[in-house]
Amino acid sequence: MLSGKEFVAQIKEENSGLFAESRTNVRRFFASNPSKESMIEHFRGRMVNEAQNMYAISAEVAAAPASTPVAELELLTKQAHDEAKHFRMVKEVLEHISGEAVDVEALFAAESAAPQAKGASLLEKYEASEDAAALAAYQLVAEGRAEAVWAEMAECVEDSFIADRYAAIAKDEGFHSSIGARKLAQLAEGASEVQERIFALVAQMRADLAEISAKNTAIAVY
Repeated sequence: MLSGKEFVAQIKEENSGLFAESRTNVRRFFASNPSKESMIEHFRGRMVNEAQNMYAISAEVAAAPASTPVAELELLTKQAHDEAKHFRMVKEVLEHISGEAVDVEALFAAESAAPQAKGASLLEKYEASEDAAALAAYQLVAEGRAEAVWAEMAECVEDSFIADRYAAIAKDEGFHSSIGARKLAQLAEGASEVQERIFALVAQMRADLAEISAKNTAIAVY
């Protein structure tokens, strides 16, 4: 049986293929020279995704029992704040691209009418609000992939206004991934059945994220 740290290290190693594939898809998307309209639609989905993460993590904090360690609450609260900041930063990017103020409510309605593939959808699919292991796995894998994706976008975009914001978001996503790593190491320590369950959960999550990656860069991939 692996120690908690060894368990997390193995998951991270096995994530590398997904992360590399996701970065490749991002490069293809930007290399396709997407139109202004396509860029606005694409980042509309990413803005809504950050908002969904904000709502989900905030709900975790609000529902946390009194027995929750304060250190854990501090980390989750920091993540919720980061997600709100990302929501605002992607909104600013949309305004920068469009050259005008955006109607957030209208963008949410447009996204609801024609939803794009989003990592945040996995929070509901895996019932992360009811399952500490699923939430931690999401943080480690999905937020880790998000770090790779935002970092790649920052490198692909020549506009410094956009690139600087995306590099900052990438850094935060890496921190969120580390929160999940910390929790998974605790849950997996000395628990072989827990490790087996999480390995299976993570494998399914990677497959979902690979599909999401292909769909939300479909302009260039297909």
